[in-house]
Amino acid sequence: KQWYQRRVAITAGSDPPSEHLSPPSSWSVYSHSNYPGLLVVKGAFSPDGLTDLLSKLLLDYQVQDTCGADVRSNLSCLGITCPESKSYWSTTDDQEHLLIDKLRWVSNGYHFDWTKREYRTGFKSQFPDDLADIGYSVVKSLRVSSDVKPDSAIMNFYHPGDTLSFHTDELEWDLSKPLVSISLGLPGILCVGGTTKSDSPISLLLTHGDIVILSGPSRLAYHAVPKVFTSYDVRTCEHEVVSSSDLKNEEDHNVGSDVPSWISEFVDGLSSDRLEKIDKSLSAEELKERIRKFLPRTRFNISIRQVEKYE
Repeated sequence: KQWYQRRVAITAGSDPPSEHLSPPSSWSVYSHSNYPGLLVVKGAFSPDGLTDLLSKLLLDYQVQDTCGADVRSNLSCLGITCPESKSYWSTTDDQEHLLIDKLRWVSNGYHFDWTKREYRTGFKSQFPDDLADIGYSVVKSLRVSSDVKPDSAIMNFYHPGDTLSFHTDELEWDLSKPLVSISLGLPGILCVGGTTKSDSPISLLLTHGDIVILSGPSRLAYHAVPKVFTSYDVRTCEHEVVSSSDLKNEEDHNVGSDVPSWISEFVDGLSSDRLEKIDKSLSAEELKERIRKFLPRTRFNISIRQVEKYE
């Protein structure tokens, strides 16, 4: 057991955390002796903060793209856009699928050019203030960087069977600033290795609301998502960090399709007025029903980072 729980030190006069977060003294923060700079944080979000973040992910952060504006996604890169007054919650042309089922990533702030594999000055949209605030507050509270100005986020949408191969985020202009990765929805496995593909990875079981920080020596660590579970109910404790050897029999981790009660509570709590503004082709109840069916089969990841090198 090479995991260590860290206590978050609170200093007088320090900046208060984001309104989405609970007091840092209540967080459970874990580090590993073999992976310096890798931190796993449990319990950082307040219940209301987690609800607000998920609702904005589902309804707001990709809304501009549906109007043909400057938020980018895998769909907009393929020339797939929504008719005016509709959203990704609308059906495709064949009326058999929802556009959001085809959504795999959305970017806000600085956009990564996947063709040229680079960030470019001016190639960006307005970065949401709340994401900047969450990223800054987490980094500040954990003291993993002297200063950080988050200006970009990539939001991934996964379904059971989806994977993400090993890669490293190495093209930001300031690599001294950490990555802050937030997991929402279905549990999944994140593998984190070293700075070369030959380094042995460790496997992390991440659940709704968990945060992973890649900083310092782990900032350029190779990482991958080999598994998204089909159920929120996994045998392993939701706070457990599992080793690579535990993943040999992946099906042992799937124990059904029980839907946690918070999903219904979350959907029921969405404002009808807000929903009707998102997609005028759907009633609030129709949109709620689509969200209710979408959440039990989706994992989300929000990766917040600083691209620009500020003076």
